[in-house]
Amino acid sequence: MDLDLEKALDEPVDLSQRFDVPAERLQRVELLSLAPVAFSGRLLRAEPGFVLDGTLEFDGTVACARCLNPVPFRRTGPVSWVFAPAHARHLPVPDADGETELQATDLDVVFYDDFTVPFDPLIDEQVQLEIPMRALCREDCRGLCPECGADRNAAPCTCAPPADNRWIALKALRPKDSET
Repeated sequence: MDLDLEKALDEPVDLSQRFDVPAERLQRVELLSLAPVAFSGRLLRAEPGFVLDGTLEFDGTVACARCLNPVPFRRTGPVSWVFAPAHARHLPVPDADGETELQATDLDVVFYDDFTVPFDPLIDEQVQLEIPMRALCREDCRGLCPECGADRNAAPCTCAPPADNRWIALKALRPKDSET
């Protein structure tokens, strides 16, 4: 979807849209499914450009970080974008070493050359920020057995715990008459 900023030149514009964001497009391996993303908001003129404030709402399923079982999630929250014409961009001045330091305002503004701005990438970015990074199916999840791959939440694994071989090299240094 493209956002037509020109519609808000004279008066605020209310927006309501559903976005189909394929999970593959977000390239998050832990994301199993994502329902359509609902956006509602208001676009209004503000010097030197426009402001879009709204609410994003969606739900989905991610894999548990320990056992890979599905974990549902739901997100609802405010979003806001500031749009400014490209000619209003203040280019940061490099310092003596040629390094350019970005300010927070350099990242908070979407600059446009034309009154039509692609809106899908902005929605994708907000969804990326809201997907749980390391979800757990439950707080005491025991995860998968590293040996056989069995889900240790379902039943105890019969694999022997791995041997701790970190001290073997030091055993060679121990005197032979030592009992411990």
